[in-house]
Amino acid sequence: MGPETERTGRLPRPLILPSLQGLSVFLGYPMARYRKISTRIWNDEKFINLSDDGKFLFLFLLTHPHMTSLGAMRATPEGLASELKWSSERLSKAFREAITKGMVKSNNGACCIFLPNFLKHNQPESPNVIKSWRNALDDIPECSLKDEAIQQAKNVSSKMSKAFQEAFESLPEAFR
Repeated sequence: MGPETERTGRLPRPLILPSLQGLSVFLGYPMARYRKISTRIWNDEKFINLSDDGKFLFLFLLTHPHMTSLGAMRATPEGLASELKWSSERLSKAFREAITKGMVKSNNGACCIFLPNFLKHNQPESPNVIKSWRNALDDIPECSLKDEAIQQAKNVSSKMSKAFQEAFESLPEAFR
């Protein structure tokens, strides 16, 4: 027992650090999100056959701060090249590899990038995650890739328990 506990009979209050949420918004990034990256990625034929740049780019997209919980984000190859401090040619080559293998889809006109298997490996852990997809949808540009992300979400939630399915049914019409 520490002196505070002995004096008051209560445990000391925990130290609460200031939130970084304001800083992340100030920097133009949404709050940090966690991603699951299975160690089995290193056994995946598509992934291991990517060049080193292709692997790095895929991991970069998977963990990008703007990647939504639906596996899609607003971005352009030119913007990503700038973030990585890569030439456009270097990024284009790595991007083409991932697109050719079906790991990434891109709609340059709509500035949208989509990872088709994202939800397969990052399934929602609670019905509340599904409910949060409403906000994620707002961050994805209107295009066919957004429709694919919605369809993936529908497919994933339909195979989950009733609570997850009910959470999906509570989402706006855009998800149906």
